[in-house]
Amino acid sequence: MKHNRKIMSFLAPVTLITLIIIIWQAACTLLHVSEHILPSPSAIAVAFKNDFAGSILPDTFVSLRIMMSGYLIAIPLGFIIAALASQSRFITRMILPVLIILMMIPMATLVPELKLFLGVKPSLKILVIILQTAPVIAVNSLSGFTHVPQNKVDLMKGLGCGKPETFFRVVLPNALPQIFTGLKLGCILCMIAATAADMSVGQGGLGYRIARSATFSATSTAFAAIIVAAVIGVAFYMLVSLVESIVIKWKQ
Repeated sequence: MKHNRKIMSFLAPVTLITLIIIIWQAACTLLHVSEHILPSPSAIAVAFKNDFAGSILPDTFVSLRIMMSGYLIAIPLGFIIAALASQSRFITRMILPVLIILMMIPMATLVPELKLFLGVKPSLKILVIILQTAPVIAVNSLSGFTHVPQNKVDLMKGLGCGKPETFFRVVLPNALPQIFTGLKLGCILCMIAATAADMSVGQGGLGYRIARSATFSATSTAFAAIIVAAVIGVAFYMLVSLVESIVIKWKQ
């Protein structure tokens, strides 16, 4: 039964994607849609074959490097903010609105202002990713830290355990589902922020390739880069989900 569910969970999205590609190809062919406006899947495949090694692949490596740098900084930063804020209700009430505001702001809109202070360099892209990703990790982690069953905390106090031991033995394990929710949302925002930063800052990356290709009406190449970015985002999300299934075995 469990094996059948896994097969269905794989076949369902594959079937939908296949149908979308078939309808997309048929519509472009029958309606004679210009490739400069909406390229057909076959045209995108040709552009992918011709441009992958020369332009898309190098830009993919640039985006991956920037994404991983920003995400790996955002994880401990968000976790530390949440862990410290959870120790006091006053700090939680003080910092939570700021985190929510940061979550609501598309960080790519701040790139022009940030350029004035940091200049045009890769560290600006990393900062954009951190600012977009760390708040969502912090908010979800904070929610987990502050919603632990009180009877478990009281039991640890009754056993003479201090705050650090209570945190690592009770609070952290109970908060893991919310923490991983934040990590999964964070990896989605990481991909979005990296692509947007590439478009605004330049200096390579998939977002830069998409913007540059669209500027010169190489729409097929732009769509090929978009698909690569989407595949990376999905793979990133699945990797975090895999780690979650290993770490939180009791959730299965």
